[in-house]
Amino acid sequence: MLSYLRTGATLVAVVALSGCTNTSAPATPLPAPADCGASELQGKIGEPVKGSTADDAEVGGVLVASKGDVRVIAPGQAVIQNFSEARLNLETDAAGNLVRVSCG
Repeated sequence: MLSYLRTGATLVAVVALSGCTNTSAPATPLPAPADCGASELQGKIGEPVKGSTADDAEVGGVLVASKGDVRVIAPGQAVIQNFSEARLNLETDAAGNLVRVSCG
């Protein structure tokens, strides 16, 4: 009976310790996020925003260069929450001046 207990204890120990091994592959790093053009506009905070699309949006009198759509968001305006990494979001204050730039 003692040999059955030793065998059982050995099996339990082997099973318990096998759960401690790392068998997964190393994690691959995430790719860098795409730049929608927001980084170039960070210095334009406070400038007036005109237009509302990629074809006519201007910040401080300069046409906005974006790799995707441009969305101008006024205070209190409802926006769809679908994410597009290529879309440039231009958030304005009540006077139409740029307060925040982001991708999405």
